[in-house]
Amino acid sequence: MIVKLSNVAQILGSAVPQGAADFEISGIKSPKTADEHSITFLSNPKLKSEIEESLSTVVIVKEGLSIPGKICLEVKDPYLGYARVAQLFEDTSPLFTDRISPDASIDATATISETSSIGPGTVIGPGVTIGERSRIAANCVIEKNCEIGEGCRIDSGVIIRWGTVIRNRVIVQSGAVIGSDGFGNAMEGSRFVRIPCFGIVIIEDDADIGANTTIDRGNFEPTVIGRGVKIDNLVHIAHNVMVGEDTAMAAQVGISGSTRVGKRVIIGGQAGFVGHIDIGDNSFIGAKAGISKSVEPGSKVTGYPARDFMTMRRIEAAQASLPSLLKEIKELRNEIKAIRSER
Repeated sequence: MIVKLSNVAQILGSAVPQGAADFEISGIKSPKTADEHSITFLSNPKLKSEIEESLSTVVIVKEGLSIPGKICLEVKDPYLGYARVAQLFEDTSPLFTDRISPDASIDATATISETSSIGPGTVIGPGVTIGERSRIAANCVIEKNCEIGEGCRIDSGVIIRWGTVIRNRVIVQSGAVIGSDGFGNAMEGSRFVRIPCFGIVIIEDDADIGANTTIDRGNFEPTVIGRGVKIDNLVHIAHNVMVGEDTAMAAQVGISGSTRVGKRVIIGGQAGFVGHIDIGDNSFIGAKAGISKSVEPGSKVTGYPARDFMTMRRIEAAQASLPSLLKEIKELRNEIKAIRSER
């Protein structure tokens, strides 16, 4: 794919140096692998020497920065600029075939847009609808009455259980299971009695679901993943959880049933949440945090059990001093004993 520099600059909202508008860009690469027709970026000033040595002609830089011998596209946030340009060069062609593979199994009542593609070995059940320009890869299972919107990417090996609603431009990576039964059981004496789930999962526009992530259906009301939510690999979201828009969570997060996570919450890897609590908007949850109670909007918490971020940092610093403190306490005890024995 060849793109003129003027088109790249327009995406970035950046000015084009005089005479460079028609310069051709063939892709975006790291400074070390770039050639003269690649574009690269500088988000960390410490790496400026790498850019200077790079073969790349064009660099996305922070406003006010210039690099001799390079065409610099100045933006407020070079890393954000990198993200926007990277999407320009992303391969969005069909994953296996430009239509429906003859090796796919499609129920006669399914409705699939003519602009969408279905890979080999995929099974699509009755009543399924798939919108325009969606790409379904190989060996996926999409059960009855699911809805998949426009511009979605469902990678190989995804299982989407019955009734799931996936809106537009959603990415679901390989191995994910959407709409599995929630973990609900009643006790009869010493035995468990399974509680069936009648709800569904709804995934709103522009959400990303990582590989091998599992999202359980609701008991009655749906489990909801909000617009723009970014979920890493190996995350578990239980029944009736609601995740607010533009929230992001790293790998191995586990969220128990009926917890509500607000908007723009950042959750570190391996954080765990009990059920039936509220996590306020704009919160930060540190990696490996154990969240046992609700978190106020704008809070920063970490640790197990989770406490205020700075409080936990002070506790951790104090823990590092425990061996020397214990030694001092022993010495003080010995001194006290010696004083008492002299009386």
